[in-house]
Amino acid sequence: MSGSGRTRTPASALAVCLAVLAAVVAACGGGRPGPTPATSVTPTVTSEPTDKPGGTLRLVGTAMPSGDPGWAADPGSRMLLRLVSRQLYSYRASLDPAAAVVPVPDLASGPPVISEGGKVYTVTLNPGARWDTPVGRRVTATDVARGIKRLCTPPNPSPLRGYFAATVMGFAAFCDVLAKAPVGGVHDVIEYQNITGVQVVGDDTIEFHLLEPAADFTDVLALPAASPVPMEALAYPPDSPEYLAHLISDGPYHFVPAEDARTYRLSRNPGWIAPSDGVRPALADHITVRLGLDAAAAQAEIDAGRADMALGSAVPLADVAPLAARVDGRLSTDGPGSTVLLTVGLHGPASAALGVTAVRQALTYCVDRAGVAAALGGSTVATTTAQVLQAPMTGYQPRDPFPTLGSTGDPQRCRDGIQNVPGGPLRALTLLTTDSAADAGVAGVLRDAFARADVTLQVTAVPAADFPRLALNVNAGNANPGSPAPGNANSDGGAFDLILTTVTPVWFGNAGRSVLQPLLDPAWSGPRPADGGYRNDRITRELHDALAEGDPVASATRWGDLERDLLTEAAVIPLVVTVVPRLHSANVRGFARLPSLDNGDPTSVSLGIA
Repeated sequence: MSGSGRTRTPASALAVCLAVLAAVVAACGGGRPGPTPATSVTPTVTSEPTDKPGGTLRLVGTAMPSGDPGWAADPGSRMLLRLVSRQLYSYRASLDPAAAVVPVPDLASGPPVISEGGKVYTVTLNPGARWDTPVGRRVTATDVARGIKRLCTPPNPSPLRGYFAATVMGFAAFCDVLAKAPVGGVHDVIEYQNITGVQVVGDDTIEFHLLEPAADFTDVLALPAASPVPMEALAYPPDSPEYLAHLISDGPYHFVPAEDARTYRLSRNPGWIAPSDGVRPALADHITVRLGLDAAAAQAEIDAGRADMALGSAVPLADVAPLAARVDGRLSTDGPGSTVLLTVGLHGPASAALGVTAVRQALTYCVDRAGVAAALGGSTVATTTAQVLQAPMTGYQPRDPFPTLGSTGDPQRCRDGIQNVPGGPLRALTLLTTDSAADAGVAGVLRDAFARADVTLQVTAVPAADFPRLALNVNAGNANPGSPAPGNANSDGGAFDLILTTVTPVWFGNAGRSVLQPLLDPAWSGPRPADGGYRNDRITRELHDALAEGDPVASATRWGDLERDLLTEAAVIPLVVTVVPRLHSANVRGFARLPSLDNGDPTSVSLGIA
């Protein structure tokens, strides 16, 4: 299967794999007294043979990420970080999709030891990890703590900080202190003040004290944002060109001088000790990153064999259909992916009606999911969905509380449900989207679908840079459906009834937090995909109960029940799951899509001819 793509694994097979994983984890827990290790399970699978290690892996992209792990929120950044940075826990590339979403020890010497009823995680570091410094300095627990403290650096804190603010004791308070520090004092606050819930216990041990039990905290520690950062990094602004220019690696590769300003070159890091890293095989001897190519140009270079993989950019949709039609093994359209959905706004022009659950439920019959999937590229890259959890996630089971024939909608049921509503029959709704071509296509489908139910959908398309401000700047208040908070905090004087947005999980497996907490938790401090103002105390309690549940079987039940209740409330209306099409050259062997990267693992592929 060298150089070949993979087909999507059926949901039933994934469910069986995850059930086996859950049973193994439960057996390892065993009710032992005292501190117990959180078990990471990696099933034994047979992978394809690969060619001899060596050669140069050729990446192409538009722009170089900063290499700062705290700000690595996009696939290109995470792909670069895979080469030069390590985390306490990481995900190992595997042809078994269930194994690829289970965090395994990376810088850690083993699973965390969990104590105090699930509220303390103690991690011991592998002594073999080294920085690429002249004396090969050890990676220590202080470096880990420093990396986490940097996440709140003003004026543009990490987009991943919300996961730590929601779990780690004292993190939010530390962020407040850092935000108020004078510009010249930020360095000292990071280096000499501590987060109460992040305690360094010697060079090789770190303790995390949590606000409440969090069964997914090992996944949080596998985020790029949990990467250690050396002391030298504090001399440069986070997420900056200066950070990249002075990057100190603890991964398998480091930067070396290149021939021109548009090409970066990496070679093996002499400070990296292969036996200490059970996650990254680092098969290529060298890696080049050639910049200045948009998605179409990158695709052309890979197709012609002049490059091997893209750093971030996707295969243009116009090229996907012909590649898929001829079953081109270089194309990867493996899931999981991102969920495109409508967030219902409770403070827009139709707020009186949309505050009623039955009216929101009626709107689910107005949408044409099949048409949306076709507009986004068809079944190769977009499939209809009525839910927010996906097959690799804990608690997933196929679910559609408001089904329609062929997922095309039911205009009559929609029409009937919006007739006798507060404020009179709904005849018009406003929709906020970005001005991208993809959103324009979806908006057109939705406009036609709502028109079939005699509802005019008025679309406002704004530049992507303006979208977050308009999609989030609502008076969320503490209102429950049916009694939205009065007024509207949108400074532009307008609000929207529906917002077209995309939810992309940051990790998979036990990943309900990464899709549901930003949507539902009033206390969430990180970026939100959109906020229509929905608040429900019962749903919030269900969310926190699911987060704290440590038993794998009970956890799956809680997440499934939470999703069912959320979908029944129809505060969000999922439409489709989209996957990012990736192409690798025929030169690549052993390509395995890694969900945490949304691409193949550049450290795990081997090379045939280049």
